[in-house]
Amino acid sequence: MARPHYSTPAAHPVPMTEDPASVDWPAELMMHAQQRLRHEQTIRREACKVCGADAELFDVLDFARTCDAQPGAPPASGIPVYYRRCTRCRFIGTNFFDGLTRRQWTSWVYNDAYYSSIDPGYREIRPRANAGVVDAMLNDHTSDWRGLDYGGGNGETARYLQAMGYDYACHDPFGRSTALESSRGSYNFCSAFEVAEHTPDPRAFIADVVHWCTPGRLAVLIGTHVHDDAVSDAGRLAWWYAAPRNGHVSLHSRQSLQLLAAQQGLDCLSLSERTHLLTRGYSPSEARWFLLKGKLRGRVRRLLRRQVAA
Repeated sequence: MARPHYSTPAAHPVPMTEDPASVDWPAELMMHAQQRLRHEQTIRREACKVCGADAELFDVLDFARTCDAQPGAPPASGIPVYYRRCTRCRFIGTNFFDGLTRRQWTSWVYNDAYYSSIDPGYREIRPRANAGVVDAMLNDHTSDWRGLDYGGGNGETARYLQAMGYDYACHDPFGRSTALESSRGSYNFCSAFEVAEHTPDPRAFIADVVHWCTPGRLAVLIGTHVHDDAVSDAGRLAWWYAAPRNGHVSLHSRQSLQLLAAQQGLDCLSLSERTHLLTRGYSPSEARWFLLKGKLRGRVRRLLRRQVAA
């Protein structure tokens, strides 16, 4: 079964320290951009990374574009990043980042500036919130689950869940991993928050998730925004989620997620535009109730916390 490698990063790898004098990174990035531009000028269609159908040129974005542009944000880089849309499953992706080495990823995208200003919630705020989502779904039945946070970055989401009593590990090809190779095939619940949009190889991502999980009854919670109601031919990629500097290289539709799940023998249920459950051994009604009760329980807990705080 295919497994991702260093050209297929997880959501938020732990930053590496580079010697700024060792390589002229801006020049190297510009050379890479020129190579990708020549490629786009000569090829009008490519195969979709999800279903293999034609993927046509859809839009071009500046490399420096972020999800949440703030006053004082870095100016435009002048580096074009081309995105293609599949004519069948509507998956939107770019090949700009295909084949990057670990060093290039951590120098051009996941560097100090990324963690300090582009995605400051990565370190603590989002992991705590993600752990709360999982806990609400699993309903405190800690002994029933063996969980894996795939693409868990710094491992904080798994650590919070461990403190709640769950058997929960973290696996991240770029970050911190507490899951042992010997535990592959043993997890019956997997969370992957904000990972799908970061991987340039969607098939390898889902294949590796499944490889870590049990061949029996399984639930995989995917947190990524789908573009079905946000992207149109008229507006193209004016969508806030389309952001190369955030590392958002794969923008899914509901259909593309369903196809990825089906390729691994899984069913896919989308409860909202950002919450998706991939399952094996669950009926459609069981999967929907699994998601709904987690959502409801989470809302009740938030309301109670607000009342206590007031």
